[in-house]
Amino acid sequence: MVRNQLPAAGHDGASETMGMFLAAVPAAQRGRVQVLLTDPHCGGRGLRALLARLDADRGALPDALPSELVEVYLRDDEAEPLHDCERCGLPVPVRAGRRCGHEASVDREYFPTCPQCGGRTGRHAFWSRRPQ
Repeated sequence: MVRNQLPAAGHDGASETMGMFLAAVPAAQRGRVQVLLTDPHCGGRGLRALLARLDADRGALPDALPSELVEVYLRDDEAEPLHDCERCGLPVPVRAGRRCGHEASVDREYFPTCPQCGGRTGRHAFWSRRPQ
């Protein structure tokens, strides 16, 4: 899989990251995603959280995000990127429930397997399987 490397912090990262993120969104969903990312009064908290996570981690963004993953964020204002794929590291949305301590409980898991590569997903799945 070819991946776009996100820019390092301090290189106009916010606008570059948003441009790369929007380029990875399927064309049919791109307009709605852009509205949600740029106007907080329209919703899109989960999409902004995903964008911030990718920017802060300076991780890799796939060339194309799965449309079903993007659709979850478009349909569910409560979806947040709190799980990831153990194989490819793609952040995947869950519907977070009542918060207890620092971690949210999960009311709904949308992708028990990654829509990108088929790997298992879960809280910190990618980072917990990597050697220290």
